Amino acid sequence: MKLIFVLFCAVVLQSEGSVAADYTFLPALPVTNAQSLPLLDITQCGSRMLAVGERGLAIYSENGGESWVQANVPVSQTLTAVYCLPSGKAWAVGHSGVILGSDDAGSSWTLQLDGHAANQQWLDYNRQQQSALESELAGAAAQNAEDLEYALEDAIFAIEDAEAAIATGPADPFLDIWFRDEQHGLAVGAYGMIYRSQNGGASWQISVAGIDNPDRYHYYSIAAANNGSLFLSGEAGLLYRSRDEGLSWELLDAGYDGSFFGLVVTAGQSVLAFGLRGNILLSEDDGESWQSSAVENNPHLSLYGGSRLADGSLSLVGAGGVILTSVDNGVNFKSKIMSGRSTLSSVAGEDPKSALAVGMGGLESPERAAP
Repeated sequence: MKLIFVLFCAVVLQSEGSVAADYTFLPALPVTNAQSLPLLDITQCGSRMLAVGERGLAIYSENGGESWVQANVPVSQTLTAVYCLPSGKAWAVGHSGVILGSDDAGSSWTLQLDGHAANQQWLDYNRQQQSALESELAGAAAQNAEDLEYALEDAIFAIEDAEAAIATGPADPFLDIWFRDEQHGLAVGAYGMIYRSQNGGASWQISVAGIDNPDRYHYYSIAAANNGSLFLSGEAGLLYRSRDEGLSWELLDAGYDGSFFGLVVTAGQSVLAFGLRGNILLSEDDGESWQSSAVENNPHLSLYGGSRLADGSLSLVGAGGVILTSVDNGVNFKSKIMSGRSTLSSVAGEDPKSALAVGMGGLESPERAAP
């Protein structure tokens, strides 16, 4: 589901001294053969399948993917991830700080947040940090002053970056979204973005104070275990765990410094982190320790998305049409390659035989992959 950010850079159109053009905040245009266009994420939503992709494309199927209907979407931004609760409440995120909500299992969508508001919150947050540091520095002992001065310099630089982002317009994408219930959710994305909602997405607030990411590395995926732990993955080997629903995060050491594009919690409540060059790390103790999963005939192709299917099996997909399947909670995987070798970004469904994958070539059926 992070493929569009990995392969492409967000494009911002601007003229000297003007705010970036907002033409992509117009409704998505109707298209034909929507399922053959680039799609970034797919998920089960009750009896439906939902998929999202480029230019605000959101589609749903009532018959297991045999036919698809395009939903009404108020933006033309590329959508990177979609999440649905059993009740049919759904959310989608995408480029330019877009968060969408749906009350009807993806038939129609409304805009809940865009990058203009997200950028303003980031600026306000850093101004508050500057003010707090200045007050602390004024009363600090000499031995503590140097560290506070460095932190203050960082806050001032962050303010300058935030002001520049407001001047150029929204560009940074959200890359994943998760909701515990119909009220409480988190959206994460590029450059360390974390935003929280406690009212179903009616409002969103910046929520970066509880995590250590001074270089603003990207966050790619968020997943929840049944015990209440939340896991967050990102670039440069970042893995975090939260036991208070994302108010604070603990940095985990998985022993790998390449990007983790995805997370999956298994039926046995183990946690899988996967990403560059086909690396898959498995934790069976709530993130305390990690070991590599075994992949039969491992093609070492980067993995961009995955899910636990309804039957409990695991499916991971990625570059070159690679598809990995596990029936033992991620300890071992078997690999296949789609004949067209089109890069895949997400997969969902009942079981490996009926699952559907999406990617740069649109909708794919993993069952057609050659062993």
